Amino acid sequence: MKMKKLLFSALATTFVLGVGYTSASAAALEDAGYTVSPTALEVAESEVITPYYVPVEAGFGQARETLNNTSSVNHSKKLNWGGGATATYQVSYNDGIVTRDFAANYYSTSLNTQYSLGPYTQYTWDNTLRVSNGSTATATGYVKLVR
Repeated sequence: MKMKKLLFSALATTFVLGVGYTSASAAALEDAGYTVSPTALEVAESEVITPYYVPVEAGFGQARETLNNTSSVNHSKKLNWGGGATATYQVSYNDGIVTRDFAANYYSTSLNTQYSLGPYTQYTWDNTLRVSNGSTATATGYVKLVR
């Protein structure tokens, strides 16, 4: 038991003195006129890091919408996106009827679509938004009409 206590005390003392010695040595070297290399934290704070990969995000204002007691509606869907490597986004939006492709230097828009049930009592149109700008993001949702 005494051997364990003695060993633990020796290790603890070595650790405490070693940490103090390292700090004191760096300070002593600087006082003597030597240049001490910066720590990783100082390097990270002084350098501007340009990220290689910035993810793109895509989404809907409300992804899943059910509209009750209607057989026809001119519906507006809010689309939003962001991130990426440049200021221009390649946007592709399928509203369940037609696909719209466009380039944008803005982060959101609203697009209108005319939905009509026809002979059905209910129908669901799947929506897909794909945004590309260095990488690609996809968001999915739907518009459902119920008579």
